[in-house]
Amino acid sequence: MVKLTAVSSLIFFVQPAALFSGKKDYAPPKLVIVLSVDQMRADFIDRFDDLFTGGFRYLIDEGVVYKNAYHEHAMTSTAPAHFVIGTGRHPGPAGIIANSWYDRKSQKSVYCVEDDQAITLGSGGPSVSYRNVNANALGDWLKKSSPRSKVYSISVKDRSAVFMGGNNPDGVFWLDFETGRFITSDYYMKKFPPWLARFHASKPLDKYFGRIWKRSLPVAEYDRRCRPDDYLGEDRSKEIPDRTFPHSLPEPKAGKSPQYGELWNFPFLDETLLYLATAIIDNNRLGGDNYTDIVNIGLSMSDGVGHRYGPFSHEVMEMFLTLDSYLDSFFEYLDIKIGLQNVMIALTGDHGAGYLPEYSQELGLGGGRYGDESKKLSKQLNTVLLDKFGFGVEKIIDEVSAGALFYNLKFLKTIGVETREIDKVISPILVKNEWIDAVIPAAVLESNRPLTKLEQRYRNSHHKTKSGDLYYVPKPHWISKSPYGASHGTPYDWDSHVPIIFAGNRIQGKKVFKRTMTVDFAPTIAAYLGLEIPSKVDGKPLDLSAAIQN
Repeated sequence: MVKLTAVSSLIFFVQPAALFSGKKDYAPPKLVIVLSVDQMRADFIDRFDDLFTGGFRYLIDEGVVYKNAYHEHAMTSTAPAHFVIGTGRHPGPAGIIANSWYDRKSQKSVYCVEDDQAITLGSGGPSVSYRNVNANALGDWLKKSSPRSKVYSISVKDRSAVFMGGNNPDGVFWLDFETGRFITSDYYMKKFPPWLARFHASKPLDKYFGRIWKRSLPVAEYDRRCRPDDYLGEDRSKEIPDRTFPHSLPEPKAGKSPQYGELWNFPFLDETLLYLATAIIDNNRLGGDNYTDIVNIGLSMSDGVGHRYGPFSHEVMEMFLTLDSYLDSFFEYLDIKIGLQNVMIALTGDHGAGYLPEYSQELGLGGGRYGDESKKLSKQLNTVLLDKFGFGVEKIIDEVSAGALFYNLKFLKTIGVETREIDKVISPILVKNEWIDAVIPAAVLESNRPLTKLEQRYRNSHHKTKSGDLYYVPKPHWISKSPYGASHGTPYDWDSHVPIIFAGNRIQGKKVFKRTMTVDFAPTIAAYLGLEIPSKVDGKPLDLSAAIQN
């Protein structure tokens, strides 16, 4: 477990009100570490609490832990959530409706951070950036107030790093699985930084091949908290030769390069990412002056492991015990390098995850997999609509994407049919599907009438021009992933309930049970730093003043 140095344990005498007044009459942290843990359900804190001995132990004991924090948008996936984490805004109205979605103009799927104008540095792959996002992030707010501050953002996933990094960071890096190298685009910098080339010189990912991932505790500890290790519904693809512990990562065949994509099934990349964070801090002298710096870190491997095995698997439990150890080493580095009294650590999750449907059925909760059925919707409904309206072979439903049906609006205008007429015809058909609970027309979300909690979450995921015309709401415990694995992306609480924790600097341990929203996460950090919060932000600062040592 992280042990605070004597300097770290000093009590600082500050005026708590100053933390939220915008006045800098106190010593702000030299460094802010923002941690997003992919697919981290809030209940992991309680389920594994007595087993955490490292980084999570420090955060739980020494930090302000918000026990009832929720993403208040329906599309609980990586891109919308990291946009929320970075900006304090609901994702839909800002145009981040999913990881990818159907674009009416180009009539093809578009990726949330794709950028045709940018050139990828360090690889020949497609380029990504923040260019097409119309929102400033926490790092932008900091740089407006303190231009000499530095902001970096890193993740294995490009979208996680990009959305937390914002408009004007000093560096954003993500992993290229073809080469095993962290890359960036010329949106962020013109030349590949020499320090990153040195970081890659040792081929840091190669050491993991040939390793065996084992349980760190007796199997009885896992059996107490999880379902059986070998369970129907877990990933049984050829990529996963070992369905139960121990899991081996084979060495490459003679003369062959490592297949870095195989690392998705293991926790190891999170360790490398935290090493990268230390390289950024060391080589760019972060936390070394009186200007607060930020490093955003998107820890993704809990998502890779979680999708394959589900949140109540032995593997997910071991994933978080392993991450606990990784964070312990990272926090110890921060304490030695900068002093934890000079570092604010803020942690949250981008979404939770639901049961494997096979497990929810065993628990008597129902559920299933609708992936194959959803692919048939467009063809089935177009057949009904064409028979109803009798207009030849033109499609009325263009696509099913981002949880909604996209109508051919141009064609509907030509034939003089309004979208509500299409809604009226197909809604009764949709809700007859065993996996669909309800439908929500976009027109309802764009109206002024009071909305239910469910509808409000869909409104927070909805964009007037980018989104579809009729949303389908899956029944509880039904997921799109098929034929195996677990998933997220629904509006239900098991997908939206995540932890929020603030620790380090002058913060002392406290549990808060008041319901909060993840849009409050970035504004809280900003208020703690005394920054001006933009008027378009949906969240509000959480009051940390009662948890400040004084």
